Amino acid sequence: MNTMCAEETTSRLCRLVKPIRDKTGRVRFNETAEIVDEVENLGRRMYLVRFEDGSTTFLFPDEIKFQ
Repeated sequence: MNTMCAEETTSRLCRLVKPIRDKTGRVRFNETAEIVDEVENLGRRMYLVRFEDGSTTFLFPDEIKFQ
């Protein structure tokens, strides 16, 4: 289990490993995103990521690969 805090995730990059639909409905895959926050909700870790176009979405650890 990854125990890094939100401060450590600032400016970290990740790559999508499976297709996801962001909150605007756009399907994204194999893109690089910046992790801007890390939260835990109902016992599940989630990452708030920002894409190059500025849009953000929450992703689960199995949807990303850290770079």
